[in-house]
Amino acid sequence: MTNPYLRPNGAPHVYGHRGARGVLPENTMAGFDYLRAIGVRGVEVDVQNTADGVPVVIHDPHVPMQLARDPDGNWLPAPGPKIVDLSVDELLAYDIGRLHPDHAYGARYPDQRPIDGVRVPLLSEFLDWAAQDPALLINIEVKSFAHRDDLGDPPDVLAKTVLTAIRQHGVDARCLISSFDWRVLSSLRDLAPNIARGYLSHEQPGDDCMVFDGSPYMDGLRLSDHADSLPRLLAAQGALCWCVHFRDLTPERLREAHDLGLAVNVWTVNESADMQAMADMGVDGVITDYPERMLQVNGQRIAAKTSS
Repeated sequence: MTNPYLRPNGAPHVYGHRGARGVLPENTMAGFDYLRAIGVRGVEVDVQNTADGVPVVIHDPHVPMQLARDPDGNWLPAPGPKIVDLSVDELLAYDIGRLHPDHAYGARYPDQRPIDGVRVPLLSEFLDWAAQDPALLINIEVKSFAHRDDLGDPPDVLAKTVLTAIRQHGVDARCLISSFDWRVLSSLRDLAPNIARGYLSHEQPGDDCMVFDGSPYMDGLRLSDHADSLPRLLAAQGALCWCVHFRDLTPERLREAHDLGLAVNVWTVNESADMQAMADMGVDGVITDYPERMLQVNGQRIAAKTSS
């Protein structure tokens, strides 16, 4: 079977990260509509469940203080309640349409255009939108927190919830389900082995490093059982895609992954020079907060190839 996530025609797939976080409020329908308007054919979103078991499109385990205002229009003084502790109606009371002007997070995205009154989308709302474009590549990142069991539903519950939703919308054949918590992907493999799985990894030194023998995120898998090769480990799990932090990727690791039949998507690539470097290296997909920049890089590559 051909891997649909491998790069086409000499240029990587472009995935808008959380819609288009650098341009419009993240994980919102406005951001998704922007992708369609500029011709981006890939989208990456984050999903977790509310207290009533409804999957919603939001990244943080708590209502994020950096972009949420309460029903009275006030900025949150600290991270809000856990998403898993709120009903859908309670979550939808928050406005996520602009970045907190005094928060460092907001300073990272000075060009993001605010849209007051925006609410967290339900996964069903997003999938209704996605189903309208049969060529769209859909990357759903399931948010699960292996280091703490109180921040969300169990991994198997999350896997079932997302699987049910994508099947109901008839998009399971073009959905890549990814997660840093590989327990979610193990559950998904058992439930539906034909659903494409993408294993997220972060190996940069520091507290965010998730890939090492004994990591709670790796579901008991060990690099030492695969000659310390992450691509070999993932291929042994039947992965279709390795979703790797772009600074962890080398040409040698990319070549090994491709030799094993894996597509390689890099995240989160926002500077044009880094986008060009990843495209030159030969990655299959680029996940970015600025998808229009990546379209421009692809266009320049294709034009250069055509004229040569």
